[in-house]
Amino acid sequence: MNDNQELVTDRKELANILQKQFSSVYSDPNCPDTSAPTFTVPPICSRDTEPVLTAGLIEEAISEIKLDSAPGPDGIPAILLKRCAASLSIPIRLLWSESMSSGIVPNFYKMGYVSSLFKKGSRCEAGNYRPVTLTSHVVKVYERVIRKHMVDYLETNSLLTDKQHGFRSSRSCLTQMLDHFDNIYEGFTRGEDTDSIYLDYAKAFDKVDLKLLINKLKRYGFHEKLIRWVESFLSDREQVVVLNGIHSEIAMVLSGVPQGSVLGPLFFILFINDLEQVVASSTVSFFADDTRVSKQIRCYDDCLMLQEDLFRILDWSRRNNMKLHEQKFELLNHLHNSSSSCSELPFFTETLFYKLSSDKELYPVADVRDLGVTVSSDLSWSRHIGSMVSKARSTLSWMFSVFKSRDRTVMTTLYKSLIRSLLEYCCPLWNPCKVTEIQLIEGVQRTFTSRVGGLQHLNYWERLKELKITSLQRRRERYTILMMWKILHKVVPNCCDIKFKETPRHGAVAIIPSLSKTSSLRNQSLYDGSFAVQGPKLWNMVPTEVKAAKSFDSFKISLSNFLALIPDNPPVAGYSCSWSNSLVDYSPSRWSDI
Repeated sequence: MNDNQELVTDRKELANILQKQFSSVYSDPNCPDTSAPTFTVPPICSRDTEPVLTAGLIEEAISEIKLDSAPGPDGIPAILLKRCAASLSIPIRLLWSESMSSGIVPNFYKMGYVSSLFKKGSRCEAGNYRPVTLTSHVVKVYERVIRKHMVDYLETNSLLTDKQHGFRSSRSCLTQMLDHFDNIYEGFTRGEDTDSIYLDYAKAFDKVDLKLLINKLKRYGFHEKLIRWVESFLSDREQVVVLNGIHSEIAMVLSGVPQGSVLGPLFFILFINDLEQVVASSTVSFFADDTRVSKQIRCYDDCLMLQEDLFRILDWSRRNNMKLHEQKFELLNHLHNSSSSCSELPFFTETLFYKLSSDKELYPVADVRDLGVTVSSDLSWSRHIGSMVSKARSTLSWMFSVFKSRDRTVMTTLYKSLIRSLLEYCCPLWNPCKVTEIQLIEGVQRTFTSRVGGLQHLNYWERLKELKITSLQRRRERYTILMMWKILHKVVPNCCDIKFKETPRHGAVAIIPSLSKTSSLRNQSLYDGSFAVQGPKLWNMVPTEVKAAKSFDSFKISLSNFLALIPDNPPVAGYSCSWSNSLVDYSPSRWSDI
């Protein structure tokens, strides 16, 4: 729809409407509220050097390009670069070596073709589309080289906050969520509540102030030649919206980092990296632009301190020319004792909301969608499991209605690709202990196996063996054990502060944290079901020879071979089993019977 709320069908006009929408979200480069960055930089132990470019680095960068990546304005396909990498690496090196020396990026490589991706809502509204910029693969090759150089410098000097888990190797949504919820569980055992405020940036990547970004790169100590090149790379950019082969009018890019570029995500996390230093007493967690500020609450003074930190964050956004969608902020009050007598006091409700401005207040909600996981204020995963199972069943029904074949190979491939991944996202975080929830999740796979050709006469346990697949319960525990191996070998950060001790008989043994006897049974049960407790329990059930594997691939193979020896009889309605099917409950005497 255009500005007059009239439906438009002409493709040229459609492209121009999208171009106008994408250009309208840029921040004002001359915003009077912005100020020079004043954050503290940790001591730099290794000064940044001028990026060195070799033909080998170019070939390595070309090998990282996906074969099906769409070409940019120059029309050079990815397959051409990959097939002719050895021959093209020399001219590409000469091109970008000269560009780095002069500090000038040719204007030809600063043009971007923008594709629009639908997000949600009405498809008639231009604001419901996300821009993704397609640039030349030739410049993306050099971006990969520059990004590796910048990341090495940042990691060597520990310049990135540990609370940032987005666009960083060995970090993920899972590591960020485990860190956050472990703090909540430990707070519960100490009798502390936790208030979490979920922030929402308005067009975060498009509103990055380029002048402020360059100033921040200077403060982080990057080489002057690199900064000069980055400034040229981001300045005077142009974009064209391409819709069904029709090009819109050309528009200048006034702010932001190109979504779809290689360096864009790194520039963004560097731009917001100093936000953590703004808060005085709370904890800020990042996954790219998904930001959460939380604090453990012991008394009303803690609420006041969180309120002050919230005001500081709002002030930081104004000074950094970023816009926060205050009306989309969400608040979760995680209460360690929701039935406390304090809740009957008349002023208790004043401790459950926060102010955003003189006329805006933030009130708590029952649940929040956090990095793809539904989080409830009572830390129950039943709502997440219910919505997850509902979506998986809907996708399963679609699969059965679209594909006529019931061949085992076809059905199993579709199931593993489309449905099972929905049921396992971040599963070490919410792995259920309740039999009813385990049965609810397992029911999706049970329904699938019952529709595969030639298996209708078998029960669910027999169908699992026939298809050579394991139960979803066993797979969740396997993922948890794999995560423990990564923590032990420092492949991922130890977000839950899990401790290991080396023993001559059992190898690396994880120490199971003790539960607080002063906390309520509910809080003890919550903590006992968390990754910090279940992870060590599962790890300690793995044989010493399996844990001794030196590489992750060899450990996965050894673990799979070991798990294949254990009966896999998941709890299912109508079936009776002598044990819970969890590795934690499998007694040592049964190990010897295998």
